[in-house]
Amino acid sequence: MAEQIDTITSLLKLLEPGRTREEQVELLSKLDSEQWESLIDEARKQGVAPILYPFVVSLEKTSDFKLPSREILYQSYLTNAVRNTLILSEAEWLLTNLQNAGIAAAGLKGIYLLENVYGDIGARTMNDIDLLVKKSDLAACLQVLLGSGCQHTSYFSLEDENIDTKHVPPMKTPGGVLLEIHWTLLEEDEPFSIDAAALRERVMPVKIANVDALVLGVEDLILHLCMHLSYQHYLQLGLRGLLDVAMVIHKFREEIDWQVLVNIAKSWGIERVTALTLELVETQLNIPVPSEVIDLLLPGGIDHELLEEARTLLLDKMVSEEHLTPDLVEMNASRNIFSKMKIGLQRVFIPRMALARIYNIPPNSMRIIGLYWERLKYLIRSYGGTMIKLSRNKEVVLPSVERAQSSYSLHDWMSSRNKLSS
Repeated sequence: MAEQIDTITSLLKLLEPGRTREEQVELLSKLDSEQWESLIDEARKQGVAPILYPFVVSLEKTSDFKLPSREILYQSYLTNAVRNTLILSEAEWLLTNLQNAGIAAAGLKGIYLLENVYGDIGARTMNDIDLLVKKSDLAACLQVLLGSGCQHTSYFSLEDENIDTKHVPPMKTPGGVLLEIHWTLLEEDEPFSIDAAALRERVMPVKIANVDALVLGVEDLILHLCMHLSYQHYLQLGLRGLLDVAMVIHKFREEIDWQVLVNIAKSWGIERVTALTLELVETQLNIPVPSEVIDLLLPGGIDHELLEEARTLLLDKMVSEEHLTPDLVEMNASRNIFSKMKIGLQRVFIPRMALARIYNIPPNSMRIIGLYWERLKYLIRSYGGTMIKLSRNKEVVLPSVERAQSSYSLHDWMSSRNKLSS
């Protein structure tokens, strides 16, 4: 365990956005070959291996430092650069088509961060293209995309209520890249509230893939990344997600209006989400955050044990074969057979709209009734083994259960509003 902690600590120090080249060289010079192997392995688990390669190359040019296992990082970087080149090419095509149709789109997350914050095409991993448009432009946007050769991968209709989603289900571009068109940042049925119109008023002009586009205002950008990492992904994005937040704060440190950020966070109801993420950014990547910001978000601050729990969830990339979800954890914890049955039935008999998206058919189709049987079979195939292990209380699954319980408990804490941390 000590070696793992040292490895994580070294990786965190190495990636601190504010660290000087001299400090980085000194840090690297203390690592032997075995420690380097461990560091690279951890970087791959955390999704930050590609960023290490240009960083190390730069160090090699300015010092006598020579990296063991350089080829591993090179391949990781090259593979990522090739992938990102394709994504940026598709983004250029998409943004140009939307621009020609008079639709202003804002780049979200990686498609903006890659060029404008990281500044290196191979440094950050990216899986898809996320764009934000006005809800009033959504119909025209879809018409442009479908007319240009993009395809739906799941059922979607603007005529539906769609309160449980914030974007059109992933579409596929002609080049095979997944695309998500957002009209807001958070589902309407979440315990938070985002004013999409106000969000749009704060966007800024930017270049993405050589095309004029928009990006969220810097305070909104930070808050979105905080929410994406800590709440929407249960801190499972690891160090890559945290580094995104740190890089943005470091780059725009002279431009951030922290009072505006606090005000927006309060209006959205994400005080706990924001405070927790900013504490992690400060404690793990040494990015200064004004102390009054945390006090304004959460008077009394965040309990040390809760912060340590969040750190563990964020950085401990435990490999598990178990498929644990909140309802499975709840079923396992319940001692009432009827409660267990109720949870199981709720997992099978999900809303028609959710089933329609999964199986890509209209929700009013007669076929949808039979798909509940398909849903049951899928759940048995996917989670049957885990449920058997849980029922037998196998020790092999207990660490995964404990981690899941911790994750969902922390998620519930972030969902609560207007209460001091305990």
